[in-house]
Amino acid sequence: MKTIMIIEKECEACTQVNLNLKGVWKRWMHNYSSRRQLLQLDRTQLKDIGVTREQALEEARKSFWQK
Repeated sequence: MKTIMIIEKECEACTQVNLNLKGVWKRWMHNYSSRRQLLQLDRTQLKDIGVTREQALEEARKSFWQK
C-alpha cells in the first residue's frame, strides 16, 4: 500500500511537470510566431497598433524564450 501511495505521488508530480512544460512550450511558440508576424506588417499597420518600426524590429530580435 505504501508503494502505491509513493507511485501515485510521483505520477502527480510528473503530470504537473508535463503541464508546466506544455505551458512553456505554448508561450515560446506564441512569442516566435507573433514576433515573425510583426516583421510582416508595414508602417501603417504598425501605427494602427501603436508600434513603431523600430519597436517592431527590437521585439523581433528577441529570442523566443525572452519576455
